[in-house]
Parts: sequence; C-alpha cells; structure tokens
Amino acid sequence: MNRFVIANARDCIGCKACEIACILAHNQEQYPGPGQNLLPRVTVLTTPDASTAMMCHQCDNAPCVTSCPTEALSYQNDRVELDARRCIGCKNCILACPFGVIALTQAENPVVQKCDLCEHRGADAGPACVQVCPTSALKLVTQEQLGQLRRKRQQETLNGKRSPSLSARERLLSHSPERCDPAKSPAAERRLNFNEIYRSFTPAQACEAGERCLMCAKQANCRWTCPLHNAIPELIQLAKEDRIAEAVELSHQTSSMPEVCGRVCPQDRLCEGSCTLKNSGGSVTVGCIEKYVTDTALQAGWRPDLSHVKPRPERVAIIGAGPAGLACADVLARHGVKSVVYDRHPEIGGLLTFGIPSFKLDKQVLTLRREIFSQMGIEFVLNCEVGDDISFSQLIRDNAAVFIAPGTYKSMTADLENEQAAGVLEALPYLIANTRHVMKLPEDPNNPFISLKDKQVVVLGGGDTAMDCLRTAVRQGATAVTCAYRRDEANMPGSRKEVKNAREEGVEFQFNVQPQRILTSKKGHVTGIEMLRTELGEPDASGRRRPKIIKGSEFVLQADALIVAFGFQAHAMPWLKEGHVECDKWGQIRIGLNPAYPGQTTHPRVFAGGDAVRGADLVVTAMADGRRAAKDIVHMLEHASSSVVQEVS
Repeated sequence: MNRFVIANARDCIGCKACEIACILAHNQEQYPGPGQNLLPRVTVLTTPDASTAMMCHQCDNAPCVTSCPTEALSYQNDRVELDARRCIGCKNCILACPFGVIALTQAENPVVQKCDLCEHRGADAGPACVQVCPTSALKLVTQEQLGQLRRKRQQETLNGKRSPSLSARERLLSHSPERCDPAKSPAAERRLNFNEIYRSFTPAQACEAGERCLMCAKQANCRWTCPLHNAIPELIQLAKEDRIAEAVELSHQTSSMPEVCGRVCPQDRLCEGSCTLKNSGGSVTVGCIEKYVTDTALQAGWRPDLSHVKPRPERVAIIGAGPAGLACADVLARHGVKSVVYDRHPEIGGLLTFGIPSFKLDKQVLTLRREIFSQMGIEFVLNCEVGDDISFSQLIRDNAAVFIAPGTYKSMTADLENEQAAGVLEALPYLIANTRHVMKLPEDPNNPFISLKDKQVVVLGGGDTAMDCLRTAVRQGATAVTCAYRRDEANMPGSRKEVKNAREEGVEFQFNVQPQRILTSKKGHVTGIEMLRTELGEPDASGRRRPKIIKGSEFVLQADALIVAFGFQAHAMPWLKEGHVECDKWGQIRIGLNPAYPGQTTHPRVFAGGDAVRGADLVVTAMADGRRAAKDIVHMLEHASSSVVQEVS
C-alpha cells in the first residue's frame, strides 16, 4: 500500500519546524557543523497570506524513476527509493519531477535527495516532519486513507457543508497581538549622552511578550538560525512563568554572555527574522527577553556554580579577550581547564568594549562579566601585545594549547584621491578613542581622541559600524551628520533598528550615491566629497544588486570630517610564523584541515576562531567559534590523557 506525506495548506503556519526536523533526522540529530550545508528533503513555501510544505509524493509511475538512466531511483516497497551509490548527478529526475521536490546536494560528490519517509528512524517513529508539526498540517497517509478522505469530502459536499471551520493558521496567526518593543529614551535626550537608550522589560512586559510565542517546536526556526542554537522557546516559556533562575541556567548552556547578545545581536536578521509571527503582528522580542532574564538574574546575585567541576592539570593560553576568546575561556573553565587570556586593551571585551558605543552596550555589563569570569578562575593579562610583550612561541611552549582570537583591526579603505587628508578618519580608531574617552581611560597616543563638535560629518558605509560612527558624531555635538551609501536602504547590511534610531537622532541618509574623490582646502584639510548617483543593476555573486553609475549626476557633499566605515579585514600578525600557523590569501587564519578538530590550525596544539578566521562578522558567530574550539581543545586534552594512561598501563 503506497504511503506518502500530505500537507494541509490551511493549517500550515510556515514555521519551518518540518525542514529543521528533516535535517536533524538525517544528521544524527546534530546541528550542522562548520562547512556542512545540509538541505532538507521538505521545503516550506511561504507568502504573507499562505504557506505549505512540499515533499516527494511517492508517485505511482513516477517520472523521476523512468527518467533515471542508472536505476538509482526505483519503485519498491510501495514508494520511490533512492540508491545514492548509483546516482551520477545527471539531474534528469530534477527536471522530470512535476512538484520540484528533488534537490541536488552540495557535497563534494553531489547526489540527488528526496523524502525517504525517514525509514532509517524505524516504522514506529515515522517521518520526523510529521512528528514535529505543531498544527498537524502534515500527515502520513496510505492509499486507503486517501480514499477515506475523498469519500469524507464527497459526503460534506452532499450535505451542503460550505463553510469549513477556522484553520490552525487562522487561529494562531490572525489574532496574534501586536509586538511591543521596550521603551527607549527620547531622541532629544539621548543625543546628549552615551547612556544605553533601551530600558529593560518589566516582569509584566516579559510575560506579555512571551505569551505571543507560538512555541512552534523544540527545534524551532528561531533556534535554528541562532548561531549558538539557544533554546529560545524554552527560555521564553521560563521567562513568562518568572522562573528566572532556571531560565538563566538554560541560557548559559549555549551562550557565554547572553546579556551581551540580548543587546547587540542583530536579532532582526537572526532569531527574530525567522520568527513565524514576523508578518503577523511582528516577531517575538527574543533579544529583549534574553536581556531581561540575564540582567534580572545577575542583579539578584546569580553566578555560575562550578562546585561540581573537577580541575584538570593543563593550562590553555587565549589570545584576545573579545567574544570568541571569552567564550572559549568560559567553556574551558566549565570543564576544569585553567585559561589565561591575553589582550592588547586595558579592559576585557575587545570590540565589545571599545568598538561598540556605550549607548548600545553599557560598559558596566562587561565589568560585571569580568568579575564573574575571574571568579570562575579565568586569568586576564591585559595591556599585553602578543609579539611585543610576550612571544607566541613562549605561549605555545608553556601551555597545553593556544586559542587565537584577536579579531580584525585593519580598516578597508575607499581608495579615493586625498584619502590621507586631514579630517579623513578610519571608523574603528575613531570609535575606540571615543570609548576610551567616555570610560575615562588613558588616551592611546597612536589613536588620540577626536571630537567632531560643530563639524559637518559624512560617514561612508551602511553597516552597523557606520551607524555607530553616525550616532557617536551626533553625541559629540556635530552640526550635521550624513550617511552616504551606494545602494538603497533595503540593501543596507546594517540593522534596521539602528537605522531607525539614527534617523530619530537627526542623521540624514543619502542612498544610491558613490564617492568619487575627496575635496580638500589649500591647507590639505577635507572640505567635502564628490559623489555620483547610482541605480541598482544586476545581482553580484552574493545576490545583492550591483550599483550602476548614472551619468551626469555629480554633486558635492560638504564635510569638515569624513569617516570611512567600509568594514575591516585581518590585520598583520607576523608572530604567527613562530608557531607555523598559516593564513589564507586574505590574511585570515586557516582552520578546518582536521575534521576531528574543526577549529585546529596548521599547528596541532593551536586553535583559532572569530573574525581572525572568518573575517569581520557578528559577536554571536565569534562566540560560537570560541565555544566550539574550547570543546575541541577539551576533547584533545582528554584524548591525550587517555593515551598516556594506556601507555603507562
């Protein structure tokens, strides 16, 4: 009897729980690791008004079977079966399938894949997608059940039943209350200081926000898109029940600094951006709930309990006290491994402290986290530059392993005429110097504090760093602040929330403009920048539409100060040669050569992660890299210990 999964579009809410369950079911219930790009065998198609899941129909006389030249596809056991060993990747079946549900994997030796009804899970378990669907929109049916359904609908038609009951989609989505964001300081007030602008949720607000969550699935799409795979639905459930102690423990199972992620993660591009309610009243305020839980717990005195942890004899050196290095140290401490963290700055946090302005991340948050990490046994050696104050070879010699996470500090240039003129500033040194000034730390003579009070400021770029520069210049008292970006607003890489905040604070935006040359006075100081207007053309390799210049559209933006915020790339680390640690052509540290230890470099006891490996990226991805590398290091140490024991015995 033929079996297949059917999807009821009336009940589908587009949560994608079925896609995630499918991937996990075919990957030993594990999230894909670095470099793994697994495709689900079920695809959810979604519009603002409807959604449904598509998968193999196990067709009788299936065209995919008849089109296969190698008999990799065959009709057996009342369904279409695939023998991957015979597949040659010819794509005939993809072309033949009338539903478009056969895909070609992106593995080294591509083969097609399709729904296999999760036969490997056993007959009792059934298809994973059916098991997790929160609205029972998916059902495994036989030919006999299909006939019963047909007869039932015929009877309903005969009885004149024209108005079906409310669907699951309508019940869950149509009556969802609107999203409520946290209160923030008025723009006129926040322009005058560097205080955090968002107020924390009250317990009532956290509960109200949590009530909106549909609890789509344990492995919900929000959890899938979070690089740390935080248990978001469970966290929200605990928060709305005011079980803060349990909630903060749950957060720390996957995140080393949830109070930081709650503030600075681009949730609109990650967890909240994949929320099922995104187009139905707005996404659940995941970041605000995460921040509320951790802040509340820390204020109540919660601290990690490591009383059960058995200390190990090894020591690990960590280069860089940014999110990757701190996350690595955190996980090592929880496994009893002593770590010493070296950093060039006078405080921990890296660019969390010095690159992100205080109005987004209050520096007391990092001060408290440093106390917590120190209590956990993590040692910090600050104002220490590896290669100058201590050699890399010494760190390798004195430690069982080394983790490298120094971030990226080299600014990408605009390659414009007069870019070295007075008044042209690099984004990162400008932000770091300003943060040191706000924190009342000694000035770095190599990057002195620069005030833009009473200046006309233009910032080139459209990312979050550009937004930080714009909003910092406003607070310094600039008379006019303009963002010039070469694409339109929809293609800006920066957070929508940050763009909105910048607008409220008085920043002007010029879209679809491209700089041509920097204009200077006779004394060599910037006076403006010549621009050309652009329009969007065909997409580039990343899928973003490329800007095309409109002829005859030249104009000048007046400027007393010009900040270039085009992003960052790996800075020179000549000391890596001491440990024979190799970099790629972009200067990023090479890892992933050993499948057993994905974070391992070309030196067997040296690991790396964060921006120095992947290029300038997110706080949360750096944190994920650090935690993953720590687990690699612990596994390596345990393996080495067991090998020694075996040799002795």
